[in-house]
Amino acid sequence: MADASFIGLGAMGFALANTAAKSGRDIVVWNRTLDKALPLASRNVTVAPTPAEAISASPMIVVCLSDYETADSVLGSQDCISALKGRILIQLTSGSPNAARAAYEAAKQAGISYLDGEIVAYVDQIGREDAPIYAAGDKDAYDAVEPLLKTLAPQTRYLGSDPAKSSALNLAMLSGTLGLTVGIMNGAAICEAAGVSLLELARDLPAGAVADAEALVESMGKIKNGGIEASDAPIEVWTHILDLMIEFQNESGYGSDVSEFIRQFFGRAVDRGTGPHDVGALVQLLRPR
Repeated sequence: MADASFIGLGAMGFALANTAAKSGRDIVVWNRTLDKALPLASRNVTVAPTPAEAISASPMIVVCLSDYETADSVLGSQDCISALKGRILIQLTSGSPNAARAAYEAAKQAGISYLDGEIVAYVDQIGREDAPIYAAGDKDAYDAVEPLLKTLAPQTRYLGSDPAKSSALNLAMLSGTLGLTVGIMNGAAICEAAGVSLLELARDLPAGAVADAEALVESMGKIKNGGIEASDAPIEVWTHILDLMIEFQNESGYGSDVSEFIRQFFGRAVDRGTGPHDVGALVQLLRPR
């Protein structure tokens, strides 16, 4: 029997299977189109003709497809469900927290051990020391597959039995990335409007991002411990800065959409009386009423 089977050989799936093969593991792969598997076949990787045969070949099955709907279409046949029984399904297809919970429940009913994983890395990071995977689900399953996952992403960590946690944490991290991206592009527009070289902005961004990240980590602690009232840089200070941004962008003929959106959000916090509080108070605006 092989060590592991890999279902799906898109850019990320191929990187996972290729890294496992290079580590010396005996692996089996399946992909809807055979041509993507051919480069692996030259490395003595077994290419299965069907997903059910790939599943039957090893005790742990790594699935990395475009979405849960595609994964369900591949794994939902009676042959695959029967083959998966008693095996460990490692779902590395990105999905929502609720979709992960639904998949977990379906797997348990079918007698399948289940782990939901989120790859928090780019394709070229797979196998590198800085690559993480968030994993959640059956603890016994995680203990069994941890050596394989840490070969693929050495910073892999287990988040607990609730399979929704890996997806939720990944979405939270991506929210930070996307917010930073939009904020920096807004900053680039401000520099351009004032004739400041974008290289000057690029030079200061890394140090500024580290300092801001450290401050936000402190804010997370304040949210957890209920100490959001104290801050050296309260919400009301940031609203004043946002007013300056909007004024300059409008005067320069540049769009202030991003600044106005953030200002409106911060303004809601001020209206609730949390202007003097830490930015951690902003999370109160997002909680269920």
